[in-house]
Amino acid sequence: MRTIKNEWITASDGIRICADVYLPEGDGPFPALYAVAPYQKDLLHLPAVPMYRFIETGPLDYWTGHGYAVVVGDQRGTGASEGRFELFGPAEQRDFYDTIEWIASRPWSTGKVSMIGESAYSVNQWLAAAQRPPHLTCALIYSGFTDVYHDAVYHGGVYSMGFLNFWSTDNLRAGASIGGGTPPRPGGTADVVGMTLDRPVFDDWWKQRAVKVEDIDVPVLNIAWWYSVGLHLRGQLDGHERLGGTDKRLVVLAGTDSHERYYQTDFLDTHIRPWYDHWLKGVDNGVMDGPAVRIEVANSGRPPREESEWPPQRAVPVTLYLDPEPARAVPSLNDGSLATTPPTRPASAATVYDYPNPEWTVGTTVITDGIPQPTRGILTFTTAPLEHDTEVTGKIALVLYAESDQTDTDFHVKISEQKAVPRLKKALMRKVAENVPPPSVMVTRGWLKASHRTHPPHPIEPGNVVRYEIEIWPTSYLFPKGSRIRLEIANGDSAVADGLFHHYYGHQVGRTLIHHDADHLSHLVLPVIRQPAN
Repeated sequence: MRTIKNEWITASDGIRICADVYLPEGDGPFPALYAVAPYQKDLLHLPAVPMYRFIETGPLDYWTGHGYAVVVGDQRGTGASEGRFELFGPAEQRDFYDTIEWIASRPWSTGKVSMIGESAYSVNQWLAAAQRPPHLTCALIYSGFTDVYHDAVYHGGVYSMGFLNFWSTDNLRAGASIGGGTPPRPGGTADVVGMTLDRPVFDDWWKQRAVKVEDIDVPVLNIAWWYSVGLHLRGQLDGHERLGGTDKRLVVLAGTDSHERYYQTDFLDTHIRPWYDHWLKGVDNGVMDGPAVRIEVANSGRPPREESEWPPQRAVPVTLYLDPEPARAVPSLNDGSLATTPPTRPASAATVYDYPNPEWTVGTTVITDGIPQPTRGILTFTTAPLEHDTEVTGKIALVLYAESDQTDTDFHVKISEQKAVPRLKKALMRKVAENVPPPSVMVTRGWLKASHRTHPPHPIEPGNVVRYEIEIWPTSYLFPKGSRIRLEIANGDSAVADGLFHHYYGHQVGRTLIHHDADHLSHLVLPVIRQPAN
């Protein structure tokens, strides 16, 4: 491919945006793919490995090898571009419009333009499409989000500290100063943590950065991954639902290798390039045939299947009630149950949760003899072993009746598969139970700061029982026969158990009471797909 370095594009307010152009061999003209993020275009020589997670354009030579021009730009205020980086602000959004129109005017361009790249690149693609640049022909949005406040920074009003620390330090600041010893480039000094912590409530500043999905009028292929809870999944699914028209498609895949696969030729040939070929080159390849939704059920081992809509209306809501009866499932503060029948007992002693727990070691995780015990210091409610395979696909909700002795508190909830384990000799089982928690897999999570149950936020009255509706992020997951469905509830989380997307922030001291009686039916609602009889 041929490379043109450091093309300057003058934005509508006079700020200059810097971009590199990669062209196929030949005279052209070519359809064009545009990638833009705050990740330093001059670092694209680095390998696309976990160490450099910000390398997210996909393989540029793949695209030029298939007859596409590629333009990679530095977002305003980052890399070589002028201006000030303001976290997907209005000026940056206008830059995307201006750059797309500049691309369409080049002699090497056919005038048909789309965009590429995952994560921040795809967030920018959502924002660009909502600007309606005349020459944006289609969109293929891969692991982005539509609402930076709700999808990425404040989950239910709870600050996503782990991700913001990582993103602003490892991706933005470190990327801006890579090479050693030089002062940070423009954009590297942006205080992303400060600007987000100073705005804990969704207001006009955040609204300016939320995608006006309803304004998008081009065909959109939306590709999401079930594992991306805490960053990409919610916005991708919400964006698909809010898109108008019929020229939209949704693919949701299982696995945790979204970044790796975005660089694999067979994956690009199957899932990505046909969309561009159809809309940018006019290839009749059937991408618009068949139902609009394809999903891969996690933990099933099955290929993706077609659905007529998202979420599937054929899913049956199944209610599981929080019950104080011991499930004998996992070491936790209460080891409660999830029951299929509502409690009939009158109001009685609630499940009490005091925090901080003196045994917590890292966030809410207890570590004993070097072994993490993620549930030992929190509340759990677990089903009996499942009698048959159970597929949960769709949106999940938790209704919780709770009181606090504080004016605010946080709820962190998690749905996990507790795996079936083979029967062991009793002595060995006791030894295992003392030292190693039962094997489990996190399926999905949800969060709510109590004051954010309303908008605008409002403090709670200590001692009053309040009904909370807690959004748990959607999933499609197969719980196999013999496994258990486990609900975990805490007022925080942990980098040990929750990795990059932990939220534990600040110092909270208090007591929460979970009510689960005939007058307070705390319950979990799961969308279950009934499998056909064999």
